[in-house]
Amino acid sequence: SSDLHTDPSLREKLWTVVKAIQKGFRDAGLDIGCTESPVTPVMMYGGVIEATNLVVDLRENYGIFCSVVIYPVIPKGHILLRIIPTASHTMDDVKRTVEAFTECAGKLKAGKYQSEQFTDITKL
Repeated sequence: SSDLHTDPSLREKLWTVVKAIQKGFRDAGLDIGCTESPVTPVMMYGGVIEATNLVVDLRENYGIFCSVVIYPVIPKGHILLRIIPTASHTMDDVKRTVEAFTECAGKLKAGKYQSEQFTDITKL
């Protein structure tokens, strides 16, 4: 079986996907800092409830899993989402992910994630 250590084409594919998603996030106006790793941070602003609703929305309504980091690990009022692209992702996955993050960032700014009720995520 091949892996990133033995198959250079997988490493090339990984970095193609990573560069595309990071460029897509930047072009969409999302703050990813100065990452040089496939682990891609996306910084947003909001509290714990908003962060929770946002990652639930991404997972349940867009099919995207990402980890979230909030206060006290990072400053209060900040949300750090971490997404990890892989060599198995496609350019269509990249496009869908950038669109989903852009939509969710808009919902966050519009206050759609402020409710403490998680019961009906289809209305997010």
